[in-house]
Amino acid sequence: MTGSAPPKLHPAAGGATHSPPMLSQALLIARLDLHRRLRDRSILLQVFLAPILLAVIVGGAFSGGGGNLDATIVIADADRTAVSGAVGSALTQTNTTDGESGGVTFETVPVANPVEASALVDSGAADAVIYIPAGYTAAVTEGEPATLTVVGKATSPIVTGVARSVADGINTRLRAQYIGTETAVRVSEQTGLPLDPAQLTEALNAEDVVVVADSRLTNTFNIMSFFAPGMAMIFLFFVMGTTARSVLTEQRDGTLGRVLAGPTPATAVVLGKAVAVYVLGLASMLMVYLVTTFAFGVDWGDPLGVVLVILAVVAAITGLSLIVTGLARNEEQAQSMTIIGTLLLAVLGGTFVYSASGPLSQARAFTPNGQALMAFIDLSAGQANWQDILPRVGIILAIGVVSGAIGLISIRRGLQP
Repeated sequence: MTGSAPPKLHPAAGGATHSPPMLSQALLIARLDLHRRLRDRSILLQVFLAPILLAVIVGGAFSGGGGNLDATIVIADADRTAVSGAVGSALTQTNTTDGESGGVTFETVPVANPVEASALVDSGAADAVIYIPAGYTAAVTEGEPATLTVVGKATSPIVTGVARSVADGINTRLRAQYIGTETAVRVSEQTGLPLDPAQLTEALNAEDVVVVADSRLTNTFNIMSFFAPGMAMIFLFFVMGTTARSVLTEQRDGTLGRVLAGPTPATAVVLGKAVAVYVLGLASMLMVYLVTTFAFGVDWGDPLGVVLVILAVVAAITGLSLIVTGLARNEEQAQSMTIIGTLLLAVLGGTFVYSASGPLSQARAFTPNGQALMAFIDLSAGQANWQDILPRVGIILAIGVVSGAIGLISIRRGLQP
């Protein structure tokens, strides 16, 4: 490390020498690297202050100066069955009737095709549309693939995310009801026990086909709960790019060579810097979480779920930073790769434009920040708890492990004499 002497060899019995365990060396390097970074005011600004300020500014611009969501989501019904009608009725009954403004308002509009559904958004009649295609009910009851399409505005990513969460809830609830009914019928046929038709009818027509716990969504769909983690992750990409520049600078100045000339292996050096980056990134995300929660009243959802997503996404970003470190050959190249990679992942992950359909929505599933944003939206929307987002956490961690392994191998090869 710059300004620090390499670890000394310690004499052992018989004049032999031995080196400290690699983990101890890595932790020592991490501590020194953290100490150096915390003295850099620009790093502190990028890690802690800038994400919160930018989230407040951008969130305020997109929300029109309001903190809570005020939007209209239309249920575009092309199926026109009793079930699709019940879905629309259940949602519209959650609308406020006290004359106050704000919150999410649901409306039901009959349409003939997806084009008419999209036109509702384009004309400004809806902020987002949940399109129920013709044959949807039949597909659900027959156990065939059935999909609800969500159409939203590029300028209203959080509304689109809310609509997607509601659509997922509709799918899950309807499938659960029909699977339960089908199971009851089959059991009755196999056992010969009588089946009460009234109970089946009551199950299929239950009022809680879709449950919206709080139609006004106060402190639930605050626009900050989308932009705060998104902005924090963008800045993390930039800050973690400094790892690559740090290694390359020390390699150019000869500091790294002097460290590697001693008993410290290249793996310990890289692991130490990775640990330092991870701790810094984790502190940044947790700071954004705590400040927006207690200072701005943002409800991110299940705290355990939020922490799990933060731990996973910081690990994934750390792994990606190791790839940049391994591929870059000089500081300028590392900076260029960091900028290009950050902007590309921000676009694909939905940080700038959260698309509910099309190529971008599919690409989002393959990016760590995209998976994290979807998890954060589900948590803040009250549609998921920590157990529900475990698959997304697993995907994010897998990206981190794979990218980290590739980066470590590449860095070790680059540091070998």
